[in-house]
Amino acid sequence: MTWVVPAELEDAVLAATREVVGDAALATAALTRAIVDRSHRYTSERDRLSAPADRTADLAARAAFFTIADAMKIAIPIGELRGRGALPARSPLRVLDLGAGCGSLSLGLATVLGSALTVTAIDRDAGALSIAKRALARLAGVAIATRTGDVTAADFPAADLVLVGTLLNELPATARLPLVERALAAIPDDGAVIIIEPALRDTTRALHELRDAILDKQLAHVFAPCTRRGAPCPALADPDDWCHEDRDVRLPPRTAELARLTHLRDDGLKFSYLVLRKDPQPLAPAGAWRVVSATHAPKGKLEMVGCSDAGRMPIRLLRRHRADGNRVIERARRGDVLVIDRAPGAERVEIDAETRVERIEPAR
Repeated sequence: MTWVVPAELEDAVLAATREVVGDAALATAALTRAIVDRSHRYTSERDRLSAPADRTADLAARAAFFTIADAMKIAIPIGELRGRGALPARSPLRVLDLGAGCGSLSLGLATVLGSALTVTAIDRDAGALSIAKRALARLAGVAIATRTGDVTAADFPAADLVLVGTLLNELPATARLPLVERALAAIPDDGAVIIIEPALRDTTRALHELRDAILDKQLAHVFAPCTRRGAPCPALADPDDWCHEDRDVRLPPRTAELARLTHLRDDGLKFSYLVLRKDPQPLAPAGAWRVVSATHAPKGKLEMVGCSDAGRMPIRLLRRHRADGNRVIERARRGDVLVIDRAPGAERVEIDAETRVERIEPAR
């Protein structure tokens, strides 16, 4: 499935950004420089993360590129919640957007769920919140209250959904679990806390560690992405392993051109995430496997890595074992869930001609 960022979202964000930062910061040359600089600070130069050379240019890059390019990340966990009937029933939904920035996740949520939302957005950057408020009003007429401040010290109102977008990696490690605990305290039994982080190895492994701490303290149930119910996360056993999403995306025209010029965000939605709930309802049946890698088809076989209660291990189908009951696995992609009626071996799940496989796309 290809996730589409609508042109209307791009139009709303660009108009809001122009009102706040002016035209000069949105000129293509200036904007591409600021986009590349912000990317470097998030990946290879994290010591400069909070110190852009030009704060106005950086705000323009955050809004006019990253906010738009990342907006539909929220659609995957929302699709999984909705597909299991696990979205809160309240209307309008009360949304708390922590570290909201220019409103990327709230904008994506409004695109998916419509205008039946009330949003409280908290961020330390007043300019970013101004863009978020203007863009949400233009896109969907969503009512939004903004608060400028430090999310680690702010009071949280009651909410049905708490969005934590690309925030935890910017906080000290000791501040992450307490913030999530307070977010969980803000939701009712049918609510959800949705955490989205960059797909980098270090930031994602930190999210895996946070997952285990939440389960160890019995603070919440992990609804997604894990079909594995317990700790530890098996990806943590190998320092080179981490689980992240990589979904196809179609960007709107202006953002797609910036992606082409900067070679960023031009090949998919990459991120890691957690959906936490108090209700124990699972995403998938017990024993189901989440596909956590790309699929590979070396000569004579199909391979992918899966994760389940049994651990993290390869799933393999030899071509000579293809049969009507297992052929759906040939369409499997990262993020799919597989229900396989065969117990894993010591090193892999070996699918033979008698094995039956059900493929589920949890978010559609």
